[in-house]
Amino acid sequence: MTQADLVLHGARLLTLAPLREERPRVGPAAGDVGPVPDGWVAARDGAIVATGHGATHERLERVAGAIERDVEGRVVMPGFVDPHTHLCYAGERWEEFATRRSGADYLAVLTAGGGIHATVRATREATDEALLALLQRRIGDATELGTTTIEVKSGYGLEPAEELRQLRLIAGARAIAPIDVAVTYLAAHALPAPLGDDRARFIREAIGALAAVIDEKLAEAVDAFVEKGVFDVDDVRPLFAAAKKAGLAVTLHADQLNDVGAAAFAARIRARSADHVAHASADGLRALARAQTPVVLLPGSAFFVGYAPPEARRFIAARVPLALATDHNPGTSPLEGMPNAIVLGVTLCGLTPHEAIVAATINAAHALGRGGRTGALVAGRRADVIVLDTDDERELAYRMGAPLIDEVYASGKRVA
Repeated sequence: MTQADLVLHGARLLTLAPLREERPRVGPAAGDVGPVPDGWVAARDGAIVATGHGATHERLERVAGAIERDVEGRVVMPGFVDPHTHLCYAGERWEEFATRRSGADYLAVLTAGGGIHATVRATREATDEALLALLQRRIGDATELGTTTIEVKSGYGLEPAEELRQLRLIAGARAIAPIDVAVTYLAAHALPAPLGDDRARFIREAIGALAAVIDEKLAEAVDAFVEKGVFDVDDVRPLFAAAKKAGLAVTLHADQLNDVGAAAFAARIRARSADHVAHASADGLRALARAQTPVVLLPGSAFFVGYAPPEARRFIAARVPLALATDHNPGTSPLEGMPNAIVLGVTLCGLTPHEAIVAATINAAHALGRGGRTGALVAGRRADVIVLDTDDERELAYRMGAPLIDEVYASGKRVA
């Protein structure tokens, strides 16, 4: 008899279970949430052991101390996966936000020493203790809003010693976090002022830090900001080659503000994901579709910076896998929680509510290389489960800011 230490029943259950083989949802399947009326999910020792419907959960053997809940028709679904954040920072950029809303251009602010550089200064000045406390608080806030897997990048150091410091602090937060934290070395975020325009030297130094990243197991992926006036494809090619040779995944900020060929490049190098992509070309979309490279839409950035958001229907029509993320950062997307990313994915990008839920769960898991581990309620996967305070999951997209996250379980333990 199947044993369980967690049983949630009487639910509108969204399994997100694969129809056949496990891969990102595209095309007509992009909105398939796998609904089960009067459903239930059971877990043991942090992993899902079974799902079903009706009274069949009564056949399970409850172990001593098991948690059992009749959720009375509410939605039970996989925990959210947030595959793109910049949570490790100090300071805020309120003045820049106000300036941009008055018409200032983001890249012009960056060139003038603001933007990323302002956060770099504040982050360098913060003590390790203060920065770790900020990071832990932000992970906790994300958990309260239903996130059970989150990516956290470095990137506010801009030189190897500071980047490694941030990665070590993220690793410390990861070790004690109640949820799964995926760590990314954002090796090429912006050029530090002392280097002028010497991009080749900057990339060489970033590559030099990879040895410590590997030795200390500080990150699982390497990222770069590929954009006009920042880094181009040729700049980052050696960085990504070195990362892949070292066994790390690669991902990139691609074609956010301009089409610089980054989406097609991401497909060619088999990147784990291509993120932003608001200005990806038709050729870039075709390349991403052929490679089945997940695209991570970041509508919070478009919302706060004010540029045209990525058009989801283009990607859906091209059969490109779509994920959603908050892009939480202090300058261009101070967005809190995946429910708000879902709202903006629907209202700004044109996703349907069910497509947005797929993009925030199973497709987001694929964008982090975790498609077989989380993002769906399937036997053998991590018991990352949320209970919504509604009987209709579309309310996530309909009621922006509503307190709909009622219970959060990570690896079978209630964490919020």
